[in-house]
Amino acid sequence: MEYDAWLKKEPEHYRPYISPITGREVKGAMVPTEEWKKWDEKRKEIEGGYQGMDAIQKRFDTYTSESSRPYLLGFDGKDMGRAVVAIGNPDTADNVVTYVPGTFAELKSIDGDIGRAERLQAQAEATDPTKSTASIVWLGYDAPQGIATDATETKWADNAREPLGNFIQGIEEANHREGGVNQTLLGHSYGSLVVGETMSMHVDLPVDSAIMVGSPGVGVDRAKDLNIPPDRVFAATADHDLINLAPPVARDPLSPKAWWDSFDDHTIVHGTDPTTEEFGGQVFEVPDGKWPVEDWEMMPAHSQYWDDKPLRSLAGIVTGGKP
Repeated sequence: MEYDAWLKKEPEHYRPYISPITGREVKGAMVPTEEWKKWDEKRKEIEGGYQGMDAIQKRFDTYTSESSRPYLLGFDGKDMGRAVVAIGNPDTADNVVTYVPGTFAELKSIDGDIGRAERLQAQAEATDPTKSTASIVWLGYDAPQGIATDATETKWADNAREPLGNFIQGIEEANHREGGVNQTLLGHSYGSLVVGETMSMHVDLPVDSAIMVGSPGVGVDRAKDLNIPPDRVFAATADHDLINLAPPVARDPLSPKAWWDSFDDHTIVHGTDPTTEEFGGQVFEVPDGKWPVEDWEMMPAHSQYWDDKPLRSLAGIVTGGKP
């Protein structure tokens, strides 16, 4: 409705082109007006939002099994858009995994994130057919939209840690199983910082396992700081994932030695690299992934953690076992 209403407000699209050299109108040359450019930018923003809504609706229209039935647990169309979608019923599931996407996540691109949740839910139930699993995409925050700019700041995770903590606590309270629910938090890319900050801030958060993939750091230096046993904190980064080349800001940007030291220690953008021995968690193997710019993608390996082999490892952790 908002999109249809906005289309009716389209301002004048073109105006005559005035040469900056002569100051005169160039005959036959037209350029978009500034008003139209602003209108079109807003139109694309609204359009992206309803594309995300369509991706969610598609799940309700096409699901074929009660075990993989979708549930819309949260929605907000403001700004970049937020949505929380479960595959499988978290109120009755034995296992619940909550996946927090990272940089560039927004409502218009949620189709891919829901697809990841679907694959993990199916693999988890294949890994342990005796237990039911609900797999959730938690896009309950505004994610950073730039790698070298926004994603170097913690403010996005700072704003997300309280609502994510409340959500995880809500899953625990709403689950109807007498023995309780086995909960896993899964953070990808910047989402792992959101997970790390949330777990370190909430001492009694009902999380049994944590997984960090393609992580730029989780906001703490040691796995034990996440308030669960370190042997239930798992991390993996593909060798060809460009996140490996994201060191912290050098202490002295004018010193070549400071730059070299920043690459040579065990820290990364947001703390100790969770795949290092110093972090103290459990590192699991994943394929090297595609090389940068292979198939014309800048960071293809950064998105391959839901391929077959790593997916089996994720499912093993989600069902209470090992990778």
